[in-house]
Amino acid sequence: MSIVRNALMRLSMKGVDMALKGTELSLQSPEGWDFLLGGPTWANVKVNADTQLQIAAAFSAIRLVAETVGTLPLHLYRKTAKGRERATRDPRYLLVHDQPNEYMTAVEWKEAMVVSLMTMGQSYNYVNQLESTGRIVSIQPVHKSRVKPEITLDGAVKYWLTMRNGQPLELVRRQICPIRGFGGVGDLEGFAPHQIHANSLALTVAVERYGAEFFGGGGRPSGVLTTTHEFKKDQREEIRENFAKYVAESWRSGRLPLLENDTKYQSISTPNNDAQFIETRKLQIAEIARIYRVPLHMLMEMDKASYSNTEQANKHFLDYTLLSYLKRIEMGLNSSLLTSSERLDHYFEFDVRGLLRGDSTQRAAYYVAMRNAGAITQNEIRDLENMERIQGADDLFVAILLGKKKENP
Repeated sequence: MSIVRNALMRLSMKGVDMALKGTELSLQSPEGWDFLLGGPTWANVKVNADTQLQIAAAFSAIRLVAETVGTLPLHLYRKTAKGRERATRDPRYLLVHDQPNEYMTAVEWKEAMVVSLMTMGQSYNYVNQLESTGRIVSIQPVHKSRVKPEITLDGAVKYWLTMRNGQPLELVRRQICPIRGFGGVGDLEGFAPHQIHANSLALTVAVERYGAEFFGGGGRPSGVLTTTHEFKKDQREEIRENFAKYVAESWRSGRLPLLENDTKYQSISTPNNDAQFIETRKLQIAEIARIYRVPLHMLMEMDKASYSNTEQANKHFLDYTLLSYLKRIEMGLNSSLLTSSERLDHYFEFDVRGLLRGDSTQRAAYYVAMRNAGAITQNEIRDLENMERIQGADDLFVAILLGKKKENP
């Protein structure tokens, strides 16, 4: 126990020394935690933010969430005496709903924010305003590596944005619109999966590399050549090189290799069945699903799919995967694009009704129930179904059920 205690004390003192030297100890600063990571991952595979996009299951999870959020309409609403209405005449409405800047559509912009949140734990958007009127004219996403948040001595937070010419630009929150992913207490940025789950992602890469090298070599396991002859060092190297070339050519031509004299080949690698290669691949897909909180069946792993209908599956996906991203983006836009006074009667919100539409039978039953309860009008139903409005269909209707009084016998 004393050995472990002393080792932990040394690690703690090293961390204190680094903190005293000004090195920030956070999960977003690998230089501050190198003494805990101990170099490469357990699988001896280095991972970074781009590694996530190179893993098929992770790429599928990231793309699924990003493209789904990207296709959900984002509106700016204004509270009214009767409820709320879309603030379509506000210039900010066109930015978030149609085109935030000159080179991106709203779909691409929302996708970029979610990809940044899922891969790096943080999203930044440079808000360009006119100095004369303060009107927002564009919203441009910037890479996390170009922004450095900093807490000043008086407790305020400022952001340093590295411009394309290399010059730093000091900004405040409303000018950079930071959207923080899931993170720890006191951190200005969220956790990056490739830092938190480096070993799990590295194992996935290692399994894929093993399979690629195995099948790339014609499914031939590694092994050793044994013989009773003695060779010098240069002779051994020549034999090793020639044999590897001979086996590769034999595999491409389909001819069986033949060993001469008393030379024997002995396999020393673990067969795929013993290594449970297929099972490991499936387990890593489930591991990826856990990391990104995506239902396993949505990563095309249908072994344990249990949803009875599409609406139920989409509801689960919305509640436990998408909702956290949607709320983070909505609140981030509210705090950066709206002033404190505007936030009293304006707010941004995603429209998720399209995700929960279900099939035609389910929608018809839903519309009938809502119509009979007096909750929606005929024209509102037609709006949801992308149909033209008609005259005289804007009145609410409440069905009254008449029943006969049962007489006593």
